[in-house]
Amino acid sequence: MYPFVRLAHSLIKARRLPKMSPLEPHVSYHRCWPQDCDIFMEMNNGRILTLYELGRFQAAVRMGLWALLKERKWGLTVAGTSIRYRRRILPFEKYETRTRIATWDERFVYIEQGMFKRNGECASHALFRTAVVEKNRAVPTEKLIAALGITDPRPAPAAWVANWIAAKATRPWPPMQAAEEVTPIYPAS
Repeated sequence: MYPFVRLAHSLIKARRLPKMSPLEPHVSYHRCWPQDCDIFMEMNNGRILTLYELGRFQAAVRMGLWALLKERKWGLTVAGTSIRYRRRILPFEKYETRTRIATWDERFVYIEQGMFKRNGECASHALFRTAVVEKNRAVPTEKLIAALGITDPRPAPAAWVANWIAAKATRPWPPMQAAEEVTPIYPAS
């Protein structure tokens, strides 16, 4: 189940934090609760993606994006994710989530996030390809950047981020499969 109570708490907390520039990193602090864990008693990989969302929402509040979304009736969407898991987060363990805009292009804003244990080890690291949407269409990034008042140049992406963006551009959508590769789950009668 989606952690709505946790989301509300995160948004209230973010409103009390100082405003930040959209290009500043945001750090949020969390604890792994038993409901975040899987049968191996570690934070579940699916829950990690959900908890990263809380960090992005907090950053959105602090940079003024949240108010802009409400004002213009815009929404947020994730259009792609790349994640690397390296260390377990155990029940009741405290960790911090670091969120920053890595770069953007004409259509997407790329957000880098990491979960760090108290000893400084990175437990997981993700890159999200995100968009602001209006009436089921992506808002051009140029319009979003202007609305946020960003006048700094677009951050140059790290080599691995640029490589991921380039690789995503070569991926066909919708995915194609040759008919002989597909085994029907329910054979025709």
